Amino acid sequence: MYILGISAYYHDSAAVLIKDGKIVCGAEEERFTRKKHDNGFPFKAIEFCLKEAGISIKQVNYVSYYEKPLLKFERLMETFVETYPCSLKVFLKGMPEHLDYKIKIQKTIKDKLKYKGKVYFVPHHLSHAAASYYASPFKDSAVLTIDGVGEYQTTALWKGEGNKINLLKSIDFPDSLGLLYSTFTAFLGFKINDDEYKVMGLAAYGKPKYTKQIYKLIDVKDDGSFRMDQSYFAYRESFKMWSKKFVKLFGKPRQPEGVMTQKHKDIAASLQKVTEEIYFKILNHLYKQININNQQSAISNLCLSGGVALNALANGKIYENTPFKNIYVFGAAGDSGGALGSALLTYYFILGKNRRNKIKDLYFGSSYSNSEIEKELEAYGLSYRKFSSEEKLIAEAAKLLSEGKIIGWFQGKMEFGPRALGSRSILSSPNPRAMKEKVNRIKVREQFRPFAGSILQEKVDEYFKVPEKTHWSPFMIFCFIVKKDKRKELAAIVHEDNTCRVQTVNRKDNGRYYKLINKYYNLTGTPCILNTSFNLKGEPVVENPKQAIEDFLKTKMDHLVVGDYLVSKNFRRNFYSR
Repeated sequence: MYILGISAYYHDSAAVLIKDGKIVCGAEEERFTRKKHDNGFPFKAIEFCLKEAGISIKQVNYVSYYEKPLLKFERLMETFVETYPCSLKVFLKGMPEHLDYKIKIQKTIKDKLKYKGKVYFVPHHLSHAAASYYASPFKDSAVLTIDGVGEYQTTALWKGEGNKINLLKSIDFPDSLGLLYSTFTAFLGFKINDDEYKVMGLAAYGKPKYTKQIYKLIDVKDDGSFRMDQSYFAYRESFKMWSKKFVKLFGKPRQPEGVMTQKHKDIAASLQKVTEEIYFKILNHLYKQININNQQSAISNLCLSGGVALNALANGKIYENTPFKNIYVFGAAGDSGGALGSALLTYYFILGKNRRNKIKDLYFGSSYSNSEIEKELEAYGLSYRKFSSEEKLIAEAAKLLSEGKIIGWFQGKMEFGPRALGSRSILSSPNPRAMKEKVNRIKVREQFRPFAGSILQEKVDEYFKVPEKTHWSPFMIFCFIVKKDKRKELAAIVHEDNTCRVQTVNRKDNGRYYKLINKYYNLTGTPCILNTSFNLKGEPVVENPKQAIEDFLKTKMDHLVVGDYLVSKNFRRNFYSR
């Protein structure tokens, strides 16, 4: 049985195909269109999924969509009525696209895809909940979904039991922790739904001096429920997130590319602190709620999803600040993951199937053969070395990393979600500290932004203050303190607050990437490398060998390891651009 899951029309549109409850393939539309965070209908991602599975749309049994468009339209209309006449401009600009195609999802699926079967529409936050819970190893779990906004919900507390996900409590628009964070993201001169992670990184350089002012914007109860004072915000009725009253409280907004002052850093630190405090209050209340009538042992499992669940700094502190012991955050926690969630909910709940498949990696995307790779290398006039064995390739790549070289690493199936997890990555040694500046220059990004570390699973507790020796964090979605005696050894990935975003890598799930890090460990004694996504400023992660080659040639990357081939800058011959 095939189910095609789709998310579209907000940000990070995606398609996912599952067969008998198990994911076959999935990808974000941006990887094919090259429009970062592409929110259009994912025709190309759907085309990829069908081609990858070797089926036609006629063989798809069900299509599921990650939200209810009519319900979202109802909320938009209610907001317009409540805020009229201030919202007239927004209404006149936004309504045509909603009336034209955003509420006509079924028509698009039926007509454009030529699909004749059943289409299910799954509520936005339920899609988030399903993506995390059904992908987790837990039979019973607390579930928290938290983001900007779905149809109405912005925060929802759930209890997962068997194949059921039951809603316990929710908070609705316009009260939204995600929108609070996004407001400050824009105020600090960054892009909404794109740069929130920059604010998180910037927070490490500031002090939380403005928490009292932020708490003027949001009234938080002991159970984590909150109400926002809408007089400080303008996102309901204008194209700006904040009002004049907000500016009076915090001063003038920073212009994009403007000077970053200490005040901006302190505001970021204050926002992160307030977000964490609210986050933990919600989670502590959720723990009490799911265990209130529990006569047996307490449920200490937690699943997280939604855009706010990508806040790795907050996630790493959950263990210390709540009773939850086992935490699963689906790696594609944002809207792209909703495509998978809606498909899984259709299979497990609507269709009543019992099979469960824990998702342990996100390698759901496209891959390319050596012959396809070699064809591109030849087209670009590049000299290269093809290795006769994986062992020799790994040995050479690890040696180059140990010598301080920066490598573009293009291997196997592309990752699903926002993180590069060892398939489409730029890699370097985690020391000395100067490696951070070198890689940041290649990526053309702000120097305050930190890099993640990929570490051998069996060594994670030796280098990071993790909750347990066998801590498993394959999706790079938790930040942990680097142990004091290891900070010099990992200097290029230790952030200003002594934390690092961690990806654990194991032999079974990470294949060639594990072998690379393990070989690097044998050479250097360090079981960890710097890992960042293989893309340049403003572009999505590379999807095919051509894009990898072009980014390699545009930058000061030293080497490119693509499939079984090694390309170095001094191997270049008669390069021409196509």
